[in-house]
Amino acid sequence: MRNAIRSEVLRCVSGFSVLAVYLVAVLMPLFVLVSDGSRFDLAGVEPGSATVRLLEPLAWVAISAAFVGAYGVTRECYYTSIDRTLTAVGFARAFSAKLAAGVLVAVALSVCLFAVWTVGVTVLLGLDGMALVLTPDAWRIYAGALIGAVLGALIGGAIGWITRNYYVAAALVIVLPMAVEFALLRTAPDVAKFSPGLVLAALGVPGYQDALLGFVPALGLGVAWTFGLVAIAWLRGRKEAG
Repeated sequence: MRNAIRSEVLRCVSGFSVLAVYLVAVLMPLFVLVSDGSRFDLAGVEPGSATVRLLEPLAWVAISAAFVGAYGVTRECYYTSIDRTLTAVGFARAFSAKLAAGVLVAVALSVCLFAVWTVGVTVLLGLDGMALVLTPDAWRIYAGALIGAVLGALIGGAIGWITRNYYVAAALVIVLPMAVEFALLRTAPDVAKFSPGLVLAALGVPGYQDALLGFVPALGLGVAWTFGLVAIAWLRGRKEAG
């Protein structure tokens, strides 16, 4: 099993097409950052609160992680090599290895993004004459976002196995959260806060703008979404594998 996971990790990080994964990883929190211009208005805000405000977009790294999880499956489907993999190692090993690899790569990518983003926040704060101050709230953003990345990678992997289509999976894990869930957050927050993307984001910024769930309900619902989608992906995959 260890060799299968190692092989899947290598698949996730090799080739020029993986650049799309890195791009999405950066663009998702960047989109959240610039979508609310008020984040850059730091006049009169103390350094700890300013730091938290600029770190909050990291909570949406879970959506990037979902793309990472789906990519490991749909890339092989796109290049029509998935059948060879299933023949070589069997569905159960391939399914588990791809989910595990997706989580490992998503976590590693998230940690790297946290580091780069924190450097960027330090520079932005410096331009306003402030220093980076990592308060307990700031550390909770990192921790919650990392939990969200784990669940997001599993959800993305499950969606990849269910759809087995690169473009459909990308639309579900990227376009849907950005185009639909964000819109609903502004127009129907009582509905939006239960959607997968915003549930995972709530792990990093619980109760964000009084529109997202608290940490505990978000974690419970996030696990439920993850378990449900992974179970559906497993049952469908087993059926197709015979």
